Amino acid sequence: MKRMTATKPLASVSRALTIVEYLARNDPDGVPLTQISKDLSLNKATVYNTLATLREHTWVEQDAVTGYYRLGDGILPIATYRTATQRIVDDLHPSLIAISRRFNELVHLGRLSGTHIVYLDKVEPDRPIRVVSRIGREAVAARTSLGRALIAALPPQQRDIDWYLSDAGIKQLDARTQEHLKESFKDNIRLFETRGWTQEIEENEAGIACVAVPVRLPGGSHLAISISTPVERMPEDVRPQFARGIAEELAKLPQSAGIKIPQAALLP
Repeated sequence: MKRMTATKPLASVSRALTIVEYLARNDPDGVPLTQISKDLSLNKATVYNTLATLREHTWVEQDAVTGYYRLGDGILPIATYRTATQRIVDDLHPSLIAISRRFNELVHLGRLSGTHIVYLDKVEPDRPIRVVSRIGREAVAARTSLGRALIAALPPQQRDIDWYLSDAGIKQLDARTQEHLKESFKDNIRLFETRGWTQEIEENEAGIACVAVPVRLPGGSHLAISISTPVERMPEDVRPQFARGIAEELAKLPQSAGIKIPQAALLP
């Protein structure tokens, strides 16, 4: 896979965005200048000047009593903006609900981000689960059924197998586990063409098995949907049924949605 050479970011823009993101994660009542400077390892005068610029655009405001800085109303257009990805996530959410209700299992939606996947949405079942997950969390793509489905859906010339297997989250495993994971990953990519789905069995989380189906979006990019369940509820002969269930629920979407799923995943 060809990867773009990193360009040098503008320091002032990068610093301003870092401060905005920092304030968004902290106390809505505000944070003192000294703490911002310390937590971000930035010069106090530099932080002050950056905050002054952000105040001019009402992205940041300063409490008149405490002097603490917090986000201002200027960010509202951005905070309420629905990105193209979020619109698609919202459109697919009813399908995730249908899949979860059909099997009473945990369902995830994710996308590729470098050698990782990012969880964009999830629907939990009505029974206890042992899977630790949250929207926004990342995981090593090659270790997850979501990641494997997304990589398998890429054009062959963009499928840099060695790059995905070079992730630090794989290299930290012992040699035997690494070898098993690499063979499993390669088998999933090879079998995808004929079955249209991928799997991972306790390779990302002990005791958990997953299957996933990729979704091709109108612009040509992909997301993927997975079902995660305790391994005892997903024996080998049942996995194709889970994958076909995902595909069948997605196939119910109107043609106007413009999404495509692997036809092989719909086969008995």
